[in-house]
Amino acid sequence: MMRMSCLITLVVVLLGALDVHTAFADTVLIVDGSRIVGTIEQLADGRLVIATEFAGRLEIDWSKIKAFTTEQKVNVNLASGDRLVGVVELPADTELPVVQTAMGPINIAVQDITAIWPEGREDPQIVAVRADAKKAQEAMKPKWSATLEAGAVRTEGNTDTLDARGRLNVRRKSQEDLLKFYLAAEYAEKDDERNRNEYKGGILYENLLTDRWNWYTRLELEFDEFEDLDLRATAAAGVGYYWLKKPDHELQTRIGAGYRHEAYDTGETTDDAVVDLGLDYRLDITPWAQFTHSTVWAPNIEELGDYRLTLDTALALPLANSDVWKLKLGIANEYNSDPQPGFDRLDNTYYANIVLEVK
Repeated sequence: MMRMSCLITLVVVLLGALDVHTAFADTVLIVDGSRIVGTIEQLADGRLVIATEFAGRLEIDWSKIKAFTTEQKVNVNLASGDRLVGVVELPADTELPVVQTAMGPINIAVQDITAIWPEGREDPQIVAVRADAKKAQEAMKPKWSATLEAGAVRTEGNTDTLDARGRLNVRRKSQEDLLKFYLAAEYAEKDDERNRNEYKGGILYENLLTDRWNWYTRLELEFDEFEDLDLRATAAAGVGYYWLKKPDHELQTRIGAGYRHEAYDTGETTDDAVVDLGLDYRLDITPWAQFTHSTVWAPNIEELGDYRLTLDTALALPLANSDVWKLKLGIANEYNSDPQPGFDRLDNTYYANIVLEVK
């Protein structure tokens, strides 16, 4: 008998707990007749959010709600700027919700309700404003990224050769400006004798004047042992324009004026004022494939037939579905209209580099 009495008591307690749990559940009736039971977390921006046990958090368009009831006190913001606190009842047969406040029931119009959220919590509109402000602040912070490229070819047998190249790019971009650095080197041997030894480095800075226009300045330094070039320094400044400016598609041209200094092993030096023309193109073909092209043309202002033209065209593909490691296939062309005696005007380099990208 005692066991039966304990069992009955336990059942009563469980049923009571179930009743209490149900008593504190909010109810939402949809225009199609569906009934949702849970806890209303908020109404903001025309969408009501209710947490349920069977489907998690649901977002329902306010216009599709026919009736709802909250079992606990909530905050109700009105279009007038006033705020009520109490239990809200919106019967299915009326458009006038009732807020049971400490001062008694108050009828309000549905269209006057701008937000609802549980008592003791923060206004969701304030939370949203704070989130937007934080997002805007994060967007204004400069973003750093870097890529390290390396490629080499080694042959042994009748002829021993080594051809190696590397490049480091560092980029800092904000909503107002862009700063880029690069260092590049190429080295080659044939039968243990060096036949290529070249180093380059440069810096480019852009500052936006408008959404499309910018001013820029750049500096590039170059050493080439087998051109007898001790130093080629080019400094330039001008304006640029973005013809295309999308997250996945950019086309920019630049025009400016600059100064080029060249010093050779022979003791010869040249100093020229030059025109600085450039083009940069980028297309993200897919989320995993990127095509890039750059052109720089720098003719002598006094003699346009004396110029240097460099082009670099490449396609970058991911390795093993990685966002960090990529394979870069490309061709680099360098044309010097007035080279040193014994050297060709055009120098082509076909490359396949492994790229490590860090953001």
